[in-house]
Amino acid sequence: MTPGRAEPIGAPVWFAPLRAPSWLVPRVREDAVRVVFCAEAWTGQPVGGAGRDLRLGLPLYLAEAALFGTDARPVALRRPLGSRDALPEAHVVVRSAVSPGGTRPIRVRVSDLHGARVTEIAREATDEATLGAALEGLPRAVAEAASRAGVRPVWDSLYALPGERALASYVRGSHACLRVIDEALPASADAEAIAGRRADVRSVLTSLGTLATSTHEPLPALLFFGALLAARDAGSRVVGEFRMPASVRCTAATDPFDPVFAMAALVLRVFGDLEASERRIERLRETGDPSMRRWLARVQAVT
Repeated sequence: MTPGRAEPIGAPVWFAPLRAPSWLVPRVREDAVRVVFCAEAWTGQPVGGAGRDLRLGLPLYLAEAALFGTDARPVALRRPLGSRDALPEAHVVVRSAVSPGGTRPIRVRVSDLHGARVTEIAREATDEATLGAALEGLPRAVAEAASRAGVRPVWDSLYALPGERALASYVRGSHACLRVIDEALPASADAEAIAGRRADVRSVLTSLGTLATSTHEPLPALLFFGALLAARDAGSRVVGEFRMPASVRCTAATDPFDPVFAMAALVLRVFGDLEASERRIERLRETGDPSMRRWLARVQAVT
């Protein structure tokens, strides 16, 4: 992890790479209940990359769900929380853990600002489908526990996630996207490190591209696009390999009120299709939303 990247995340992982589309995320009151989501340090047998992405993607997923599904101010920590680590100021703390084995692999503990436990949530999963079902029910269970601190549910039309297997891929992909954003190579990196980084970015974009093109919900597409833009901003040479899945997802979005339609104006520029990007920008300007117009100006600055 690069220096200066340990700060909590107060927005979905795709938000910053996609040029901060503030019109897509809910406004949060200044006096909103602050909820911190973090992963506990993993104990027991070692796990591979998919296991780490699941463990560290879970707080990102729960924080994103809280942003769109409650009136809280959620933040997620980028790394596991050790016993001696200081937490950011919070009214509610949600610690999650994933066990690499057993029939109750997911555990979420909710505590108040004094550290007193409010509730503990455990979910069983034996395969990808049951894992997805377990993940799907966690945001509501967390929101119900946090309601004791004044958190209230809200409804947002954007927050529709894929179910079962695809949801497990989305949670893993959230942390994989964050790795693309955070884990930059030092200037002194040798050829082997550069090749390894390139292979990892390619693997992340491949899995996220497959997820984005196999579901109709917008958030998997935003996650794919966010990782794509993050890789592009870091100067990755593999971005050009993903023109086809990006184009497929972009051209399928024809409604200006579909977030993917708007993101296509940005993604198309990445691949040099300025004419198609400008056509979308003109249609989006017709919405008259000032925050949308400011975002479009940032999009047009991408060359």
